[in-house]
Amino acid sequence: MTKNFWKKLIDPLLSIIESYSGKINSWAWTQRWGNRDPYEWVEGYKEWARMKEMGVISDKVKLKDLKKINCPHN
Repeated sequence: MTKNFWKKLIDPLLSIIESYSGKINSWAWTQRWGNRDPYEWVEGYKEWARMKEMGVISDKVKLKDLKKINCPHN
């Protein structure tokens, strides 16, 4: 009897969360990304390209660099 009681109590709450989680996610995405300038990335890319030409950064990943990352796959 107790198991059935908890199931009847929790099931409607989970249903509400399931219904509104997509709407909340959509709203949050719109707040974060909806009003941004579509060309905003150009400034960051130009800065990256300038630093790459100077030799400060590289677009090549070395195997030894991957081992520095705490990842269970390495």
